[in-house]
Amino acid sequence: MNQTHKCRLMFGAFAALMLLLSLNACEVPPTSTKLDIDPTAKPAADETLVIEQPTADTPVGALIHRIDLPLAVSLEPCWTTVNESSVPMLKRGMWQINGLRIGVLHADNAPAFAQSLPDIHGESRAKLIGSPHPSPVRSTPRLIQPVMVDLTDPPKSPQVIKLRGGKLQLLAKISRDESGQAYLELTPHHYKPKAELIPRSPLEKQLDGRVFDTLTARLALTADTAIVVGLYRPWLKPVDLRIPLDQTETQAAQEPTKTTEDAGDASEVLDEIDPEQVSSEASENTEPQQPEIPNHLGKALMAGRRAGHDTQVIMVISLLDDLE
Repeated sequence: MNQTHKCRLMFGAFAALMLLLSLNACEVPPTSTKLDIDPTAKPAADETLVIEQPTADTPVGALIHRIDLPLAVSLEPCWTTVNESSVPMLKRGMWQINGLRIGVLHADNAPAFAQSLPDIHGESRAKLIGSPHPSPVRSTPRLIQPVMVDLTDPPKSPQVIKLRGGKLQLLAKISRDESGQAYLELTPHHYKPKAELIPRSPLEKQLDGRVFDTLTARLALTADTAIVVGLYRPWLKPVDLRIPLDQTETQAAQEPTKTTEDAGDASEVLDEIDPEQVSSEASENTEPQQPEIPNHLGKALMAGRRAGHDTQVIMVISLLDDLE
């Protein structure tokens, strides 16, 4: 990835995050607006510094930064900078079995995260304003092939369903609890519009279909953290095509005696095996192998095409300091 992309990524996704972090390091309240006050001046004896803390009614928003990356490249180096253990183990497992990956990125690891990204095929940004209703932050075209969804919630019985038609969405809602802490909720949704005689609001119609509440991930979001969402696809270990000689001899000894007709067939098979070709293929497969992607939520939501390239999407969601 060229330097321009990296700089723009680091600045665009975490500009507000880094600024607030640096202000915190200088012990300047993030919500302070008295910028003309000398920070080194000591308050008078009868003056008390009041730091405004967010409450449940404090407006909140998030910046959704979408990044399109090559599908054929492993993003494992990026995920090593993300704390996936911030997500409860059971919930993390439910997301991973559906091809989705989620974790928390701290501001200290933001530069390493950006530097580890491969070439970027495209990127975009959108704002999410706090609301009691979730909003789609990622949508797919109409589903052509069926998509499998695993809703198994251990220790309950396995539950796997097949989705047909409609489209898939990733819903997001950001809000504050009673203490003022911001939380981001992410929920997969199978959108299928339905016709009813009773009038409904656009927000109600937006949730037509099935919302997979079982898969809802709820994570705290602070000024120095961001939520990262992407495709979960464990890459296979390097392939070694070489067959040990002793193993080949053992297999030959265990095979039953062949008739003349069978022996002729076997010799033809042996003639097709080129030892040099096998050795060459083995030497070329020393890199982690790209696994096939099943038709699950991750493939539908986080893989696609952009500008003629097969891509995978990674989303970085951080607090928005300016709601205007």
